[in-house]
Amino acid sequence: MLREVSRILAQLKGERFMGGLIAKAVWRQGGEMKEPEGLTVLRDRKDTVIACGRIGDTSLTLTMLLGRFDPKDLEKEIAAARAEAAKETPETGGRPWHTFTPGEVAEFVRAVNDVNTIHQGEQPVVPGLLILEQLLRTPEYEGAVNLTLKFIRPAFSGEALTITAGEKGKFTIRGEAALVEGSVK
Repeated sequence: MLREVSRILAQLKGERFMGGLIAKAVWRQGGEMKEPEGLTVLRDRKDTVIACGRIGDTSLTLTMLLGRFDPKDLEKEIAAARAEAAKETPETGGRPWHTFTPGEVAEFVRAVNDVNTIHQGEQPVVPGLLILEQLLRTPEYEGAVNLTLKFIRPAFSGEALTITAGEKGKFTIRGEAALVEGSVK
């Protein structure tokens, strides 16, 4: 179901969406939905769009930061993300989770019709919704009815990601560059 909802959200295309990054994704399944079926733009500002895709009792709401990432500067972006991560104190207790390949990224963006150029090349940015999809396949998070991800720093293909469980359904996904904070209900 996630890919179907992702296809709805991929209708947001055009020059202003190139280089855009997802800052937050909220997956809800079951319960009462206030958004109509299909694509709904909830807020549209110069540099931020909040949009919801909904099919039946499943919705995905994204907060997107527009024009934040220039794919031509990929090496510089990777180096900056790694440098930022190196400043932090590493968490302990994280377990190996997943390493996304360029092939996985290419297959996902093709399947959902995502044309953002940041997901192309030898070491593309891993789509946030691909991270969400893989998370929903992880035993601890299968069947989640409400899952929120905040993308602090992007993940790149080839980056080994770990996951650390926290208190009250919170968790963190980290890599050499990546940082994603989440919560599940």
